Amino acid sequence: MNPLVAIQKNYLRFSKNERSIADYILQNSPKINNMKITELAHNTKTSCATVTRFVKKIGCTSYSDMKVDISQHLIKNISRQENDILSEVFSFYQTVIKNTQQMIDQHSIKQFINLLKSQEHIILIGSSNSGVSAEAFGLRLMRMGFDAQSFIDPNWMKMRASISTNKDLFLAISNSGTTSSIVETLKIAKKQFAKIVSITSYLDNPVAQISDLIFHVYNPRFTDNEKFINSQFSNMYLIDILTSCLQEEDKFKDSMQTTRIAVGDK
Repeated sequence: MNPLVAIQKNYLRFSKNERSIADYILQNSPKINNMKITELAHNTKTSCATVTRFVKKIGCTSYSDMKVDISQHLIKNISRQENDILSEVFSFYQTVIKNTQQMIDQHSIKQFINLLKSQEHIILIGSSNSGVSAEAFGLRLMRMGFDAQSFIDPNWMKMRASISTNKDLFLAISNSGTTSSIVETLKIAKKQFAKIVSITSYLDNPVAQISDLIFHVYNPRFTDNEKFINSQFSNMYLIDILTSCLQEEDKFKDSMQTTRIAVGDK
């Protein structure tokens, strides 16, 4: 597995010092190949022993092997002049797409599509920016003929969860997987025997622990935490994949086309 992807997925399992190492590697990955273990320990204010334990936790046999693996998975930066923002943003999105692609498996997509077709109601929930992604996906599902609703208000989503049944499917979008309103809503829905699917960035977060099916996406904050770039890009990339897979079936493709005609979008 790509070490950068392994670091993100296991991020919540790391100790405080290990998270310092994780943050540094994820935000400075191009520099790691030429960095000695002592230098990484110094830069993260940890120790060589802590770095070695960290390396083992992400599935690498040694620090040297981790450096080689990271180097192999880095997207080669396209040549650009200094302050070439166009190239910089392009490189950022390339990294997010590539790493998200490596975190998605075909089996999960098939499971999700089967769940969609077996449940009577689809309820999508998200908070803040993730709520925008939930609303966008909900609209697409509605246009393909699904009975889909989206909620971003904490009270509304909890009320809907309280009257859910085993015929409902909740899809939660939460990068952190720790947003209290999302976690509480899913706990209520779980008690009502609703099915739960989540789109999140980490293993073992509260949202993932409640879910029947989990999609992991790459968290853009690990690529460059200082610049304001769309935090939902990896979520929308996955949503585009799921939408495209659904439209492989004529029934859903035809429904989408019908809605286009209805609004004059031919």
